[in-house]
Amino acid sequence: MREIDHHSETPVYRQVADSIRADIQSGRLRPRRPLPSEKHLQQEYGVARDTVRRAIGHLAELGLVRTVAGRGTFVRAAEVTVVGAEPGMRIFTRPPTGAGAELDLAEGVWVLVIERADGGVEVLPGDAAEIRLE
Repeated sequence: MREIDHHSETPVYRQVADSIRADIQSGRLRPRRPLPSEKHLQQEYGVARDTVRRAIGHLAELGLVRTVAGRGTFVRAAEVTVVGAEPGMRIFTRPPTGAGAELDLAEGVWVLVIERADGGVEVLPGDAAEIRLE
């Protein structure tokens, strides 16, 4: 069980969130992978379910995790690839099959496919890519 100081001025949910954040930053919890279940985190930290939920909510506010209804909470990718749309470019999403299967995506994450006018094709994780129209 991980140590939580119940006498600290730092709220317990923040101590849990800080510990999970350290695991994300150290690479122990990897991008696009699920966090341990709420029940597991309750047991690991010896705290109530509401405390775990507040910690996860705090991490979501910081942009470190995202929750997908019915699937769980996932570590967000640290970097976002920005793609500037250009004339003749085709951009679409699809499930991660073929060229996207090797991206090590969390379950339910689609890929963004960019087909450039010169014939080049790029496949990016859908949760770590952004399209900009200028």
